[in-house]
Amino acid sequence: MISEYVMPVNMLVTSKRLAIRWMALLAIMAFELIEITARYEVPLLSVNNADWSAWLFHFSKEIWSLSLWIFCACLLIVSPRLKLILGNLQEQSSDYRWLVWLAFHILAFIAFAIITALIFETPTNPARLSPPWFTGWFALASATLLLWLLALAPGHFWLRLIRQEQMSLFFGCLLGLCAWILIGMLVRQEAPLGQKEFWNSLAVPTLQLVHSLLGWVYSDLVYQPERFLLGTADFQVEISYACSGIEGISLIMVFLAIYLWLFRKELRFPQAFWLFPLGVITIWLANALRIAILVVIGASFSSEIAAWGFHRQAGWIAFTLIALGAIALSNRLQFFAATQTDVPVRTAKPLAAALLVPFLVLMAVSMVSSAFSSGFDTLYPLRVVAIVIALYYFRKAYAGLGWRCTWHSPAIGAAVFIIWILLEPDIDSSKTALSQGLVELTSGSAAAWLVFRVLGSVITVPLAEELAFRGYLIRKLIAKDFENVPLVQFSWFSFMLTSVLFGLLHERWIAGTLAGMCYALALYRRGQIGDAVIAHMTTNALIAIFVLTQARWSLWS
Repeated sequence: MISEYVMPVNMLVTSKRLAIRWMALLAIMAFELIEITARYEVPLLSVNNADWSAWLFHFSKEIWSLSLWIFCACLLIVSPRLKLILGNLQEQSSDYRWLVWLAFHILAFIAFAIITALIFETPTNPARLSPPWFTGWFALASATLLLWLLALAPGHFWLRLIRQEQMSLFFGCLLGLCAWILIGMLVRQEAPLGQKEFWNSLAVPTLQLVHSLLGWVYSDLVYQPERFLLGTADFQVEISYACSGIEGISLIMVFLAIYLWLFRKELRFPQAFWLFPLGVITIWLANALRIAILVVIGASFSSEIAAWGFHRQAGWIAFTLIALGAIALSNRLQFFAATQTDVPVRTAKPLAAALLVPFLVLMAVSMVSSAFSSGFDTLYPLRVVAIVIALYYFRKAYAGLGWRCTWHSPAIGAAVFIIWILLEPDIDSSKTALSQGLVELTSGSAAAWLVFRVLGSVITVPLAEELAFRGYLIRKLIAKDFENVPLVQFSWFSFMLTSVLFGLLHERWIAGTLAGMCYALALYRRGQIGDAVIAHMTTNALIAIFVLTQARWSLWS
């Protein structure tokens, strides 16, 4: 009987130990990537660069983004067998002498960093852009990566994985390469899918609609459809391809495609396909309304807010509202939902709403306040007030989540703070919109704004984010009835996915992902949401102290 209890305990301890080891290895890799990519710029090409090595050195920084796309594509293709692969990885790595390989990896990285410094130094020495230098540099980079993989798992695990998944890895590399090329073309606005031609045929009716809307407000309109120009005598906008609204149409199409695929069992087909034309028409009308409001704000209120705040955020606000509207419409109308008319529609359970609403309020108020600011978010105090109201409204639902904490929680938060500072790029904080906005305020207004910024960063934001990610999502990815999943229950899938999503929420996504892992480990340790919240609050409190004492405003930008 005793052995039946000892075995699960040993497995849990082994899983946590491996999680800490892998998190440390990921942190080391992230630090090395940031150190190399942020410190050095690629050498410029000149007419005298005839060697292929000079061209490869010039485009070497694209390796990291290409590798990320390939990794994500391979992960997507092997996802049906990911649980089995992770189980095998855990089994092979439990009693593995990984520290020796880690030591070799660190030595290889030091050598790689030295060679990189010699090649990428300014001014660039043309003699070091030769094929022998590139061969040595590439060999050291490959050795560094190989030794890191050997520190993660034994060599026979990787060889077996390559043999078993060779076709999946091949198509993953091909898919990642195609996605990288396509995204690069879209970013450069080469529009390989005919987006420019589509927008050109849509531009005239869009401008006519905007002109009609503005006609209700202004009589002295400037309207030049041949130049895609409209506005007033004081404020005019030129509707180019980049801000035409075609991005919104593309986003809503991709979103609806993913939504229809994920919830294909709950939707009725072919009726559900009507969401596509409804979404496209709605996002097009919303784009015209966005342009009209942009002109109104710029002409009658503030051109800075129109150009810097509303112009950047209004599109995302419209997309978010339309996406949520499509979800609500497909669930509420029997025309779209694959349910019987006599079956009542299930509503969200109180605990799910209590865990998610504060975070949704945070996101909504953040977008709105940013839309009506000119780079410096003067309306930030509204975020704090709105989240406090949401938390107070659902206060009774949080009682059973566990709010006791130990000294381990602030220790984890302090460790995350150190990681965050080490991965922070060197940015001139005096040129940020935050620092310049504070200078324009009076001393009293600046002090009041900073008080709300500290309260939001240290208290309300950690509570809202931890309730959503560590209270709801980390359990929802384990089982649909997440209320019955104990907070201490560990799953590699939910652990990794919630950490990555948490990282993508932040501009420093690598540091954010590592922070999400640490906060999740704080939660798993005792199954108390308070541990994750206190760890998060400690990190943000230390960042706030660092910002205020060192004037590192970029950390809050």
